[in-house]
Amino acid sequence: MTDRSEIVIVNERLYHLGIKKGDLAQNVFIVGDPARAIRVSKEFDTIEREISNREYLTFTGTYKGIPVSVIGTGIGTDNVEIALVEAFIAHEFNLKDNTRKSDCPPMTFIRLGTSGGVHPDIAPDTLAISSYALGLDNTGLYYDEAPVDEIVERIEIKARKILTDAALKDSRFRGKIIPYASKASTEITEALAKQAAQQNVKFEVGITVSSPGFYGPSSRFIEGLKYTFPDIKGSLSKLEVDGLRVLNMEMESSLFFHLCGQMGYRAGTICTVISASTSSDDVVDYDAAIGNAIKIGLKTLVDLNKAS
Repeated sequence: MTDRSEIVIVNERLYHLGIKKGDLAQNVFIVGDPARAIRVSKEFDTIEREISNREYLTFTGTYKGIPVSVIGTGIGTDNVEIALVEAFIAHEFNLKDNTRKSDCPPMTFIRLGTSGGVHPDIAPDTLAISSYALGLDNTGLYYDEAPVDEIVERIEIKARKILTDAALKDSRFRGKIIPYASKASTEITEALAKQAAQQNVKFEVGITVSSPGFYGPSSRFIEGLKYTFPDIKGSLSKLEVDGLRVLNMEMESSLFFHLCGQMGYRAGTICTVISASTSSDDVVDYDAAIGNAIKIGLKTLVDLNKAS
C-alpha cells in the first residue's frame, strides 16, 4: 500500500495515451474506432497536437474557438478506463511529483459511438442518446461509488433478475453476472437530445447496455459456440424503468459514466444504431451513419460552452 499516486510516466509522457501535461483539452470526445478519431478531428478548425501510442490516437485543437480533443480508445471498457484515468491525471496532477491540484475545473466528455439495436421499432441509423447505462462488464466494479439515484438501483435489481432468468438453467454461470448501472450527466443528455431534435433526425433517449464482448455477450449466433444466454438482447429489451427502456448495446458507456461520475466530470453518449435487433448483418452504411452523431456532438459542445 502507498499514499503516493502510482502514475507511470516514460519520457515525460503518460504510459498508454502517450500525452504530456497540456496535450489534452478540457473538452474531449471519446470514440472507439481510431479512424473515427481522425474523422472527428477533420471537423476541428485547428489541430495543434496529434499523438499516437499503442492503440490510442489523440488529436487536440479548436472547434469554433473552443479547445477540444478527441481520443480513439479502441474497443471496450478496459481501454476506456485507461484513457479516462490518464486524462484525469493529465488534467489534475503535477507530473513531476505526482501531486494532485485542488482547483481544477471539471472536464467534459462526450462519447460518439456505434451500437446495435434491441427493438424492432428502433431502425438502423436511429440515434440512441443514453440517459443511463447498464454494465455487463466488470470494470466498473473496481471503482466503488454509491448509486447516484433510485433509478440506478432499480435498473440493477431488474437487470440481475432478467439475466438470471434468461441464463441456461444448467449453466455454471447462471446468477453470477453482476450488472451495475450508471448515469450520464443530465445536462449533456438534454443538450444532445435538443440538438438531435433541431437537426430533425430520428433519436430516442433511454438506457444503453454495455457488453464486455461482441459475440457471446450479445448472443450473436456462431455455429459451434455455446452461450450462457441464448438471447440476451431479447431478454434485456424487456427492461424498463420509469419509462426508460433499453435502446441499444455497445461496449463502453457503463464504465464511462460510472468513472466520470466519480471524477466529478460531465459525460454523455450518443450512438448511431447501425444494426437491427433481429439481424446483426443488417447494417447501415457506417460512414453515413456516424456522420449525424458527430455533427450533433460538435453542436452540443458549442451549446454547453455557451451555457457555462
